[in-house]
Amino acid sequence: MATKMNDKVKGKMIAKIMGEMKSAALLQNKPFDEGVFFDLIFMSDKELLRVAKLCGIK
Repeated sequence: MATKMNDKVKGKMIAKIMGEMKSAALLQNKPFDEGVFFDLIFMSDKELLRVAKLCGIK
C-alpha cells in the first residue's frame, strides 16, 4: 500500500475487524474483550491490513 489510510477508512476497517472478531468469539462461546480496539487503533496500516486479511476482510 503506497499511501497512508485516512482516519475514516481506518475507522471503518477497525469496525469490520471488531465485528468479525466478536462474531467468531460468540460462535465459539468465548468471551470477547472490547479492549482489543485499543490494540487495533495503534497498529500501523500494514499491520491493520494483515489482521483484516486474517479475519477474512479484503
